Amino acid sequence: MEENIFRCIQVRNDVEGMKTFVFKPAKTMRFLPGQFVSFDLPTPQGTITRSYSCSSSTCNDNISFSVRQVENGRGSNWLHENLNVGDELSCTGPYGFFTPDEHATDKLLFLAAGSGITPFLSVLRTWRDLAKSVDALLVFSVRSPTQIIEYAELKALAAQIPGFSFIVLPEVDPDNSWTGITGRLDGALMDVIVRDLPQRRVYTCGPKPYMDNIKQHLLDKGIGLDRFHEEAFVSPKSEKPVEVVASGAEYRVQFEDSGIEVSADGSSTLLELAEKAGITVRSACRTGICGSCQVQKKAGDVDMNDLGGILPSDKENGMILLCCSRPKSDVVLSL
Repeated sequence: MEENIFRCIQVRNDVEGMKTFVFKPAKTMRFLPGQFVSFDLPTPQGTITRSYSCSSSTCNDNISFSVRQVENGRGSNWLHENLNVGDELSCTGPYGFFTPDEHATDKLLFLAAGSGITPFLSVLRTWRDLAKSVDALLVFSVRSPTQIIEYAELKALAAQIPGFSFIVLPEVDPDNSWTGITGRLDGALMDVIVRDLPQRRVYTCGPKPYMDNIKQHLLDKGIGLDRFHEEAFVSPKSEKPVEVVASGAEYRVQFEDSGIEVSADGSSTLLELAEKAGITVRSACRTGICGSCQVQKKAGDVDMNDLGGILPSDKENGMILLCCSRPKSDVVLSL
């Protein structure tokens, strides 16, 4: 993916802990609503790569990203505390297949929790600008009424997009100021709010436990997951660490562009091997979600266990994700 330079032209405060950063790209970037961009962030501990969903309409030349400051989050904390108007960041993208507009003619259900609203803002703003009519319901779960991101605009979007409606679901209401329903979204509450759940294509973005509960409820109702889509940038952690046993064989991994060759026994990922060899590789999720470490495999066989971060057509053309691929033979990479 070709590198781009984004210059920050505006920083806006939203709810507490949330900022929107607006950028002017050096080169025009076309993206689908729901996709994300991977940024190189120059933190004091070194450059790190982090991925953030676009929150602006695809009809705009400038591109915005709404980012929540996460405790101990190196990327979000650096952005909130250091990025100013006029600063430039290197990035690549767009990436991702969380693109609800591809099914805009279906009955859609958007389930967002907290900053998981971000990709849906891009979708809704695009629909408004393209004057689309849809059948879409958004259920937006927040901690409290003071944490409703872009609340005024959501109300405006509901008035501007024919067939779109939304419900905000605060978990708690400490000031007793909320006149709607409150609580944590569970299966029973979902069935009350969404009477036609089996007929809707579901898109969800939020914390992993939140999305897992939604997925389990669909399975419990016998709905299946063929019309279920989820998005997350926090790398999922296995309940048990995955142990990879060395095969006993010794393979040669050649990083052709770098002129470096290393030995491997199949227990380390190609990303780990590249990093140990001192090769700089763009990566973010490290679990096969974001697609930022995609490279061309010119020869050899690998065991790749991606989580949807690469298109089937790219696989057929010999592309692989370094972070979730291990060599099964001698391998030559265009890197």
